[in-house]
Amino acid sequence: AMGENDFDTAWAEGSALSTQEAIGYAKRGRGERKRPSSGWASLTPAERDVVRLVSEGLGNKDIATRLFVSPRTVQTHLTHVYSKLGLTSRVQLVQEAARHT
Repeated sequence: AMGENDFDTAWAEGSALSTQEAIGYAKRGRGERKRPSSGWASLTPAERDVVRLVSEGLGNKDIATRLFVSPRTVQTHLTHVYSKLGLTSRVQLVQEAARHT
């Protein structure tokens, strides 16, 4: 249904994932419910993936490609993360993430 070119692109991107990334992609959206509203425990699996990739130095577009989402979705995840953690910048997020790994 997606067309041969789009399928080939999606296949290549999926093939480039590590086992851990593929499992994370498959589990995305099935995280534990009734999370706290703030703090590290409040982050969804998708938000944690975004934080990990930000910590690796990737930009939103590269993160979006890795997670098979749009750059806008990455930005939305970051907005939620900033709000949940009481942060205001990517630098603060990387520093805070380093303390939690």
